Amino acid sequence: MTTLTQPETKPAQKPDGISERTLSRLVKWGAALLALLLVAFGTLYFLGQRGSGAPTLAERQVSSAEELVKKDPQNVQNRLKLAATYQTVERYDDAIAQFNEILKAVPTNSTALLGLGSVKIAQGELDAAKAAFTKIVSTTKKVEFANVDPEAEAAHYWLGSIAMKQNDPDAAIKELTAALGIDNSDADAWFLLGTAQSKKGQDKVAVESLKRALMFVPTGWCEPYGALSASYSKLSQAEMAEYAGAMLDFCDKKTDAATNRLKALTTGPAAVSALLGLGLVAESTSDRTAAADWYQKVLKAEPGNATALTALARLNVKPDPASNGAKQSTGTQGKAS
Repeated sequence: MTTLTQPETKPAQKPDGISERTLSRLVKWGAALLALLLVAFGTLYFLGQRGSGAPTLAERQVSSAEELVKKDPQNVQNRLKLAATYQTVERYDDAIAQFNEILKAVPTNSTALLGLGSVKIAQGELDAAKAAFTKIVSTTKKVEFANVDPEAEAAHYWLGSIAMKQNDPDAAIKELTAALGIDNSDADAWFLLGTAQSKKGQDKVAVESLKRALMFVPTGWCEPYGALSASYSKLSQAEMAEYAGAMLDFCDKKTDAATNRLKALTTGPAAVSALLGLGLVAESTSDRTAAADWYQKVLKAEPGNATALTALARLNVKPDPASNGAKQSTGTQGKAS
């Protein structure tokens, strides 16, 4: 591995922004890069904050990381830390240079390939990102325990994401299915899979995929509810589409509108979903008693509903014995505490 050449200090060249959810996704990688990025992302809170002309914390962290590489240019972890720090302050060309230095010495280093691919996504160079992620997939195929490798899962996910950006839902479905074969709890992968399936006109399975995404992240994430509403509409399930639209209102902090729409659905085919939605809305406003009441109503309509039982356990409330077939959970009888 070659010795680091001290990068020239220059202002960040900011490309099109990356969403907060994408940033969250990027730090789901393997433990090595995750630890490095957690350190590096801490500098974001201090960018632009100066005192008496002193360097910012971000600038000091960059300098510190550069010094570590100067002292030990063969240390891969130090170079990964430097690359992650450059990436955080949006010095993308410098980050790429560090990832490439690592890959010269270890061409199959998955952490460096993931980092390189993520920078290429930030720069809008999707084909270059695809090449990096594809190399991870082809390399990890031959490795024992590839079926539980988080970096392989991340590579499949990003390949699916790129395929969707390039209007290739068939490739996206293939990659996202592979990602979920490694991590079945990946809400982002379920959402993107549902989006790809809907694009192919497979809205019945798309609904199930989108519901799986929302099972893992039921609040604070609006896109799946919008996609769910669209798929239900295409399936001519008007009341379920209305339920998803009401939950989209809830996600957009239109609590009163969401509550009114959901209450209108508490009889009919969308009743259980609407009651569960009302429970979530009540929880979000810290009305634990009302939330528990809505979940008890779910159990009356559908005894044994796992989501309602889990919610009541979270509220420390036992299911009403009048709900025939409802399983008992631990907690305090009656009102929520």
